Amino acid sequence: MLLNAIDENFRGKYDFFYLPIDFKNKCNMGYAFINFISFLDIIPFSARFRFKKWDKFNSEKVCELTYARVQGKDELVQHFANSSLLSEDKKCRPLL
Repeated sequence: MLLNAIDENFRGKYDFFYLPIDFKNKCNMGYAFINFISFLDIIPFSARFRFKKWDKFNSEKVCELTYARVQGKDELVQHFANSSLLSEDKKCRPLL
């Protein structure tokens, strides 16, 4: 559902998306990683989502944006390459 909300306006504008899942509780961890192909797309993404409630979700949480420690598609792929998440359900792996 989160990816659908993002794809409404930003499909094709990112090359990496990962929503970490808590496999024990079977819910997301409350944050995601998204790498935009062009840094310029961060501006409209921020305008659309930052400080907004997730209307399609039963939650009072609001979206906040921050720069990740690991930057760029190649670096993100390398960072998660040895992660135990790769042995979990394929639907829960990062999308490239």
